[in-house]
Amino acid sequence: MQKELTILSWPNYISPLTLEQFEGEFEARVQVEAAPSAVELMARMRAPGAPPDVLCPPDYAVRELSAESRLLRLDQDRLPNLRHLDPRFLSGRAHDPDSRVSVIKDWGTTGFMYRLDVVTTSIAQSWADFWNLAEQYSGQVTVLDSPSEVIGAALKMRGRSYNAVDEESLAQARLDLLRLKPHLRAFETDYRPLLKSGETCLALGWNGDAAALNQEGVRVQYVVPAEGSQIWEDDWAIANGAPHVSTAYAFLDFVLRPEVAAQEARYTRYATGNRAALALLDQDLRADSATYPPEDVLRKLEAGMPLDADGQRRREALWKEIRG
Repeated sequence: MQKELTILSWPNYISPLTLEQFEGEFEARVQVEAAPSAVELMARMRAPGAPPDVLCPPDYAVRELSAESRLLRLDQDRLPNLRHLDPRFLSGRAHDPDSRVSVIKDWGTTGFMYRLDVVTTSIAQSWADFWNLAEQYSGQVTVLDSPSEVIGAALKMRGRSYNAVDEESLAQARLDLLRLKPHLRAFETDYRPLLKSGETCLALGWNGDAAALNQEGVRVQYVVPAEGSQIWEDDWAIANGAPHVSTAYAFLDFVLRPEVAAQEARYTRYATGNRAALALLDQDLRADSATYPPEDVLRKLEAGMPLDADGQRRREALWKEIRG
């Protein structure tokens, strides 16, 4: 009898070749559900009914879903390919210190990108530049449909922590975001098609998307703003109550194979946390500073950290006003 597996992930985030290889080797049929944003991924996990088997949440969603007992506690003996991970991605991660409910898929940065054939200015190096360019190219701009990253950008522009929740910081962020909002075409996580078609020319987004666009012949410049930004991680996890747990474990161990993890890194253009896979990548990819930032850039980046209840409520209220 054919095995089945349902994966909840982002649009175009898993190599079709990876899925094809897994289906062939394990005689399985894989169905991929695409969540356009983290908000929708979380809503799917909280919805009634059977959960997906495997999901690909961002680091902060791992924390929240784990706190709600929605992620399976992993039996690491069933994942022998964990040995290939870089040690810093296996233990000591703020959101899952012992990799008990998640394993890294890839990691990256949040910044902004612009089409070089439209935006000809050479001064775009800061979040303030993004705000100024948005006004100049009004209606051709997107930001992520993600509260932490949009609010975080406004906070970093003013020299605040990416994770700030105090009333003064959020009040200033509110003013800056209300100033930005009239110039936005959309809050859009799947923004690459808009940049590719020329409907937009400026986007708050992720480094891997910029690399993929350049690979497709759409010349964009990616910027990690001088004030700093976010370093993030996307993980593999198994849902608590997954209908096909054995097949889910098989899939996680499969994508931890160095050759498969390298295949994923080439497809998504994000940085791999698999040390053995990194050695399989071409030198030009390993040397891409937008994908593997140098230490001076890494020092300016913050991971999204847990927020206290009052701070979370303040941010949710701000996002509802800005996004509504």
